[in-house]
This record gives sequence, structure tokens and C-alpha cells, in this order.
Amino acid sequence: MKDFLDIQKDHVELLNDVLKGLSSNGVIYFSTNFTKFVLEQDKINATVIKDITKATTPFDFEGKLKRWCYKIEK
Repeated sequence: MKDFLDIQKDHVELLNDVLKGLSSNGVIYFSTNFTKFVLEQDKINATVIKDITKATTPFDFEGKLKRWCYKIEK
């Protein structure tokens, strides 16, 4: 992350840096609207990563929102 944020390229470093600062039971809620986003779970130093996109999308917006949401536990 030098000049600008590229969420696909920078999310692993960003999330791992945040995880370092969390308490032992800390949780990150991560959301992005980047259309072609793919979470690189195997590179993130978390104990649990759960896709909560469907659970956080109102029923009247199903299939209309281009976003992804994750609950990431240290």
C-alpha cells in the first residue's frame, strides 16, 4: 500500500495488521463493494473467517448488492 488502496491487492496486509492490534477475543467486520473481490483466507492470520454477506443483506436487496462481508476472529 504505497500511493493508494487497492483492496484486492492490499487486504491481506491490512487485515493482518489490524489483527495484530486486537485483543485475544477481538473481531473484525470487513466489508467491500469491490465487484471482483476474492478474500485470500489462507494468508490471513485469523482463527475464524466467516462469510456473513447473506446474513447482512436485507431480503429486498438480495441479488442487487455487489458486496461481501466477513466476520474475522483473532
